[in-house]
Amino acid sequence: MKLNLRAALPLLMGVAVFYSACQKNGAKPQSTTTTPSVNQASSAIGKNLAQSLVGAFGGASIKDGVNPSTTFKAPSKIKTQSNDYGCGFYTDTSLNLVWNQGDSLKATKSGGYSYFFVCNNNATIGYNLVDSINTAGSGPGYAYVYDVVQKYTVRGLNTNNSNFSLNGTMKSFTDNHYTKPVSFASVHVTYSFTNLYVHGDDSFDITSGNATFVSKGTTNGGGWEYSGTLRFLGNHKAQMTFLNHEYLVDLTTGATTPN
Repeated sequence: MKLNLRAALPLLMGVAVFYSACQKNGAKPQSTTTTPSVNQASSAIGKNLAQSLVGAFGGASIKDGVNPSTTFKAPSKIKTQSNDYGCGFYTDTSLNLVWNQGDSLKATKSGGYSYFFVCNNNATIGYNLVDSINTAGSGPGYAYVYDVVQKYTVRGLNTNNSNFSLNGTMKSFTDNHYTKPVSFASVHVTYSFTNLYVHGDDSFDITSGNATFVSKGTTNGGGWEYSGTLRFLGNHKAQMTFLNHEYLVDLTTGATTPN
């Protein structure tokens, strides 16, 4: 029997057509209210990548070069096995930093980190890093929790370490809640980096290297769970691939565009 669309209520038209098509194909209709678009997921992952690489969520930054991260400042708790932090261990396993700005902006950073600096002729040429940093904060109309774990191997590639390689893994979980209007955004991503080549003299451009990632996210519009790959192209760009979709990521802004 032919379906008379003119007799259907406008609100039901899209549902009826979609359901009919799925029945013909033997497939169940998918909810469009619980699955964000692939574009939305790519945008969230791109921003997470760009911000995580420069330590925006509390971890080490590629802009640190082969030096200890400035985000781990806690001078009274630093323990070293060398008079020169550039040779040997530089650790703090009881990080607890508190920031307050006025009565409304508050943040607490806790966790721990451990560097082992590699030297050649008493000059630092790289480091191994293991850290686990949790940052919780709030302000007028919002609250957030950032959870970062990094296991990096960084090595200088020239005499002044302006070019260096990075290998390792990073977990970057961000959870944001807003009250005006009520909304939330949870973006959890783990990365595995292979042979990233960072050119420090060119605003720390990642000129080559690859990565894999697994992302799980939730927003008011639904959730996703994807895995994919990244290929670093230089000129502060990376190619993101997942679900047979390709996106170009601007590593300075995190913006993504279909590629």
